[in-house]
This record gives sequence, C-alpha cells and structure tokens, in this order.
Amino acid sequence: MIDRWVQFGGRKWLLIAVLAACTFSLLLAGFVTMRPTDSRPKPALGLMTSLPLVWSEGGIEADLAKDATAHPAFTRLSAHFDITPIDDVAAWVPKPNHMLLLAQPRAFAPRELVWIDNWVRQGGLVLILADPALQWGSLYPLGDKRRPLFTSMLSPLLAHWGVELVLPLEDEEPTSMRKIGVFNIRTVTPGEWLPKEGTAKNRCAILAKGLLADCRMGKGRAVLVADADFLDDAFWEGRGMRILTGKDEFANMALLQALLAALHDNKGLDGDFVGK
Repeated sequence: MIDRWVQFGGRKWLLIAVLAACTFSLLLAGFVTMRPTDSRPKPALGLMTSLPLVWSEGGIEADLAKDATAHPAFTRLSAHFDITPIDDVAAWVPKPNHMLLLAQPRAFAPRELVWIDNWVRQGGLVLILADPALQWGSLYPLGDKRRPLFTSMLSPLLAHWGVELVLPLEDEEPTSMRKIGVFNIRTVTPGEWLPKEGTAKNRCAILAKGLLADCRMGKGRAVLVADADFLDDAFWEGRGMRILTGKDEFANMALLQALLAALHDNKGLDGDFVGK
C-alpha cells in the first residue's frame, strides 16, 4: 500500500515539475518576444537616382497596383536607413548627419554641381555610384528620357575633385566578379577611377583596384563607386543559393551598406575593408 502511494506521489511530483518547466518556457518565450526592439532612429539618407529603385518604369498605375512591390535594393536599404527621395538637390534641406546617395543620377545643371561641391566641403557626406556603361534592363529604348542614364554625367564634378571615370576595355567577359575585403560581389562592365592630371594630389584615395575612391574635401567626404549595375538584384539575390539558405548569393548590398556605414561613422576604407 505504501509502495503504491509512493509511486503515485512520485508521478504526481514529476507531473508538477513538467508543468512548471513548460510554464517557465512559455513565460521566457513571451519575455523574449516582448523585449523592446532597437528604438534608435535610422540614419537619414537622401536618394537621387535615374534607376527604377523608388518608382517602377510602369508608371503611376503600376506603382499603385495592389501587387506592386519596391525594388529589392530599395527595400533592403529602407530597413537600415530613413530614405528621402530627391528630385532637386538644390531644393533639398538636409538635416544634421544627413547623408546623400547619388545612384547613377540624372544630368545636373551647373548650379546643382556647385551646390553638391559646396555642401560636401561644408561637411556633407555623399556616396556616388557612377557607371560608365550601365547595362540595367529597361522598358524604354536608348535615348528615351525615362530610361536610366547609360553613362554617368558627373565628369565636371569628379574632375574638380581629382578623379576621372573610365571603362576598362581589356576584359573579355563583361560580367565581373570582385572580392573587396570580405565582400564577394558580382556586376557587369564596371568602371575604374583614375587620378585626374593637373588637380590636387592625395585628395582622393583610389582603392579596390580602381573600383572605389575615397575623397575628402574641406570638412566633408565623398565615397565613389565606379559602377551602379551591382544594385540590380539579378546580380546579387541569386536563385538556387537563396532557396537553400535564404541569403544573398553575392554581397553587393552588404558592401553598399558597409560603405554607407563607413561614411556615417567616418571610418576609413583601407586595410581589410577593400584590400589593395
């Protein structure tokens, strides 16, 4: 009789212990779920581009459709930055620590180029993606103003800063794989930065075998990338790898975010970041 009571009591306490453990696990899961998320504001980023990142090429009807989605590159950037699309840089009123991203932007009027130069010298931070031969697909034919700009029109500003953009012609294959520090990226027909003769030396450090340039003018800074096609999700999302791992096949967007973070935190691009 006593043995049977002990067995029943043992099972009872075991059941209580199991229930207590389950209850604790549920409470812990609820605590983890209810923990406050990072409430710090995202860094402010102005964006000006001729690429279909903010608006699609399908026009207003396509953008307002129920199944309309933003470009993957814009979605990825929006997760980390508070983006303000810009049509006219001269009318843009940047906030303190506000960065600017010019991704193959439209041709600027001389007054706009002067504004950008003055803004940078007064402490502005800009990341410029300038492509010498953009291969981004488009609904519109060459020459149509609605099509992304085929080649960068920033030469006067870049020459003033001490660099020029060229398209290397020795590559037999237009698609290019690059390893920039820890970032393996893929793109097509990337350009190269060269020092401009007759300008101030050491203003721009040319890195990553000419793909990047880090320019410091006055109180500000401009990081230059001799390519814009690498934003096209066809080069970085991947297919099979994404299905298996849920991750990007190439680190194009990770590189872009790292460059913006280096600008924001005033970190250099030398050493392991880009290599030589």
